[in-house]
Amino acid sequence: MSTGGKKRDTLPNFLIVGAAKAGTTSLYLYLKQHPDIFMSSLKEPRFFTAQFFRKPKDRRGDFPMTPVQDYDSYLRLFEGASGKKAIGEASTDYLYYYNPAITYIKKFIGEPRIIIILRNPIDRAFSAYSFLVRDNIEYLSFEEALDMEEQRKQEDWRYFWLYKDSSFYCTQVKAYMDNFPHVKICLFDDLRKDTLALVKELYEFLEVDPSFVPKMTRCNVSGVPRYRKLHNLFVERTPLQNIIRTSGKFILGEDRWIMLRESVRARLLQKTTINPETRERLKEAYREDILNLQRLIKKDLTTWLT
Repeated sequence: MSTGGKKRDTLPNFLIVGAAKAGTTSLYLYLKQHPDIFMSSLKEPRFFTAQFFRKPKDRRGDFPMTPVQDYDSYLRLFEGASGKKAIGEASTDYLYYYNPAITYIKKFIGEPRIIIILRNPIDRAFSAYSFLVRDNIEYLSFEEALDMEEQRKQEDWRYFWLYKDSSFYCTQVKAYMDNFPHVKICLFDDLRKDTLALVKELYEFLEVDPSFVPKMTRCNVSGVPRYRKLHNLFVERTPLQNIIRTSGKFILGEDRWIMLRESVRARLLQKTTINPETRERLKEAYREDILNLQRLIKKDLTTWLT
């Protein structure tokens, strides 16, 4: 394994590992703004899961983004991090694929601090579904997609398409708690209720100045586009979209451009709701896992069952 001459002090010493559609993009941006924190410019490098998903399969179960597969390329994500107290990255599939991911995390970077943010499993599942509908990737109804989930698992579709299965958190979280000495469990509910308070907790967890106040906006919102053609400017890789993205980053800087883009995109979406019967069915499916998780992390999760 080549290190390309890079110093090990620029490797990440913390990871945001998920869950997907639970606020990881917001946390990534809020942490990235702190002067003592360096976040990889690429969110979701997925390096540790790329070690066992070597080549993307040519099927809908794969995302249109390429993971960072080799160690030297991963190290280059942290060039410029020297002197920063906290160095991190965020890849949500590290939570679902916890067993092999933990093995490779330990192999390459030892025992980083781990941040896990969790959301009501039913809402998370439906948000993941709505996210793929939003971006013209999922065409089934939510109920049809749930019925197809076992077949998708057998066909080796990636975790994001496994809406129900991805929301069984307890075993995933326990594995990280058992393998790493510093694990911070956050709740999406707290992120929505008092964003700044939660962010300050994370600053303290990473041992950086908790008095810093980042600029905030909701990111990566799910929903159905009000105006599909206008929304497609944000999701389709067209020459016009590339011009808009490049110009926005040049004029505003990458972080401010992302926040502006997410704010505009959120205004173009309208919320959809889950069928009440489907919600009740999922609530019963998740009940035992929620109660076990509640005991494990010592946080009140009763609102997830009411």
